Amino acid sequence: MEKYQAGNRVTGVINNITDLGIFVTLPNQHSGLVHHSDFGNNWLRERRRYHVGDEVRVVVVHIHKGRFNLSITRVNDPELVDHDNQFSKTKPADFDQVLNQTTRDAKEEIEKLKQVLTEN
Repeated sequence: MEKYQAGNRVTGVINNITDLGIFVTLPNQHSGLVHHSDFGNNWLRERRRYHVGDEVRVVVVHIHKGRFNLSITRVNDPELVDHDNQFSKTKPADFDQVLNQTTRDAKEEIEKLKQVLTEN
């Protein structure tokens, strides 16, 4: 993913923890801040759970002048739509159908790959 936009869910690595919050390096060497306010009144307790070098799942909340505002607590927030995720617009009523189709497609793709590997 070359260009990030609000709503993207990514896994990054914590590179610093300060009173301001948690600094996270994202893929492609972008970095951003999970501001301490993301944790509400629990920041002092929560910050002890995280360590430099930990992988953490974040959502891009906002990008302004190259600065990434990230969130840990809002990773599952449906209001932040990840436009790069093919399942973002799946309605709850259609979830089972979409999941079953995805599983079938994955099994077919695995079988094709097995064929290619056995032919070589």
